[in-house]
Amino acid sequence: MSFNFFTFGGSQLWEDVFFYQKWRIQRHYHSKKYRLLDNWDIRRATGSFEDCRKAFVKFVEVYEIPRQQGELVILLHGLGETKNIFRPLWRELTQRGYNVAAINYPSTRKSIANIITQLEFFLNHCEDVSKVSFITKGAGCLVLRSLIANTYGWQNKFRLNKIINVNPINCGSDLFDLMSRFGLFNIIFGPMLKECTPQAVRSISKLPSDINTALIFCDTFKSRLLRPIAEKFKGSEIQSEEKETDFSKNIIEIQNKKLNIFNNNHIVESCIKFIANGKL
Repeated sequence: MSFNFFTFGGSQLWEDVFFYQKWRIQRHYHSKKYRLLDNWDIRRATGSFEDCRKAFVKFVEVYEIPRQQGELVILLHGLGETKNIFRPLWRELTQRGYNVAAINYPSTRKSIANIITQLEFFLNHCEDVSKVSFITKGAGCLVLRSLIANTYGWQNKFRLNKIINVNPINCGSDLFDLMSRFGLFNIIFGPMLKECTPQAVRSISKLPSDINTALIFCDTFKSRLLRPIAEKFKGSEIQSEEKETDFSKNIIEIQNKKLNIFNNNHIVESCIKFIANGKL
């Protein structure tokens, strides 16, 4: 017998494969079992995807869940992070009437290719959405580039509207390159660690030039903490003429002292402004 109770939403074990009005269907990355979570992260059903989907339809009638429409803003976190980093931004976007899905994927357990398979499934099962925009953090920009580079059916379902990359590593990370040389870090961070190195990201296609894209840069607690290490091993980086600023002309730098950068009101407001108006 299973009991409906609060969960922690997934973290590094469960991946989101369906979203509608804050309800989600998740799949365990290893066992491939599915579960339906309501908008409070309470488990409402388990079984196959079809079982959870049928259960959701019943709950739509019971709780009179309104039909979503318009734009869906999808939030993609970085390596070693979870969807919870977006909570302040998610809250503000939701209050302003946007459909917002902060996607959970086990970034320390799966390769980018496997994450793309999950996101393809997710997007192909999006309903009542006319267009989508993306906001990424850190290595999430590489996930998005890989996703858009592949021609999937979802691209014919709705229009790709805007993209915001916050502290992206489009040119790869020298720190991740250094970490990838040690077996312990590869065990902790999984296959995606090596895929975030400067050498690896060169094989990932850039975003199409016709998509309105913005870059937001800010200082972070982690960057301040690791800066001495990064500077010490700076000579190990792969030299390239390409810079992060080459990936868009819409660029802003924001001062930040918050542990979670999305607790910074300026960063949140800049994201919302660009989603609404296409300008930083």
